Amino acid sequence: MRQVATRHVVIIRRVARAWTVVLAAVALMIALSPDPNVVGPIPLSERIELGFYVLAIAGLLLAWRFEGIGGAVAIVGLAGHYVTFGLSRGDWGLQILLTPGLLLAVPGFLFLLCWVVSRGKGGSLPGGGSGPPKARVNPLESHTQGQGGDADR
Repeated sequence: MRQVATRHVVIIRRVARAWTVVLAAVALMIALSPDPNVVGPIPLSERIELGFYVLAIAGLLLAWRFEGIGGAVAIVGLAGHYVTFGLSRGDWGLQILLTPGLLLAVPGFLFLLCWVVSRGKGGSLPGGGSGPPKARVNPLESHTQGQGGDADR
């Protein structure tokens, strides 16, 4: 059963990484292509919002190496973006939830799921089951047994 859980984790990790590559490529294209309709400087509130998006994408890239930290940074960056969005525009309605930024949350949560499962707390995804925990053997005890010491008498 442990192989099934490991296979699920690998699949989820690959989906999260593929999603990250697509998001990073789109963010790079947006950052490198100038907007011809911009006529003035970008307001500070929008710069802060964009900064949180950059933080979220940096978290996703960090999650390739450190799943827990990177996934958490991505979720915090996205939450910071939405708080800034709501405060600067005064709009906390459904409009916030319909923004494309929620696409950043999915791989963040997938990386967090992989991190939790691979830490060994559950051993597998829900329903997978990994059986009872294996007993640890102290290599020093097993090596000294049968050597004719006091423990054998």
